[in-house]
Amino acid sequence: MAAKFARTEDFKTPPCIVSFAQDLFKPRQQKGGKIKYGCTLIFKNKDRPALEKKVGALIVEQWGEKGLERAKKGLIKSPFLAGDGKEARNKETGELHPGMGEGVFFIRVSANEDRPPVVRYLDPNIPATPEEVYSGCEGFAVINGFCWNNVENGDGVSFGIQYFQKTGEGERLGGSGSIDPEKWYEKIEDTGEAPEETQGGEGAGGLFG
Repeated sequence: MAAKFARTEDFKTPPCIVSFAQDLFKPRQQKGGKIKYGCTLIFKNKDRPALEKKVGALIVEQWGEKGLERAKKGLIKSPFLAGDGKEARNKETGELHPGMGEGVFFIRVSANEDRPPVVRYLDPNIPATPEEVYSGCEGFAVINGFCWNNVENGDGVSFGIQYFQKTGEGERLGGSGSIDPEKWYEKIEDTGEAPEETQGGEGAGGLFG
């Protein structure tokens, strides 16, 4: 019989900025093989105590008062990640990802493939679109915390997401829509059919040979 792990009730987050918003609409394969929905939620540091209180109570429920000491020593994997820390940086360049920096922290939230999060904007009954809910927009989420244990990482706490609602616009954090097409658009003249040698899709075949 699988072990039962503690879980919080669903609760509303403080205001946040959403990143990797595309994963709210289309699930992707995670490390380990599971396919999940999800996103990253970026908060101001002043909002961290409210979320830490939820996680602290959860840790006590799962591991008792000694769990808090274990968490402070880094023996329980934290769901809170510093906005200027290692996880906030590009692994290859070391540069901070868009939206990250001092004064903020972030959490990663997920939902199983068979339980996609509800995403809304202007109407509670009409699903929001990826064009409306983009990385960089403002909003809040309804999430829950849950405890876990696995052989590779030991004990930890993570967050699931049930709902995200956009509440305002924001600066787009990279990806499609981050560039102004009117600035770069060039009118293309129709010169007729493509040369015969390129019609089979092999015109650039020598570039990567």
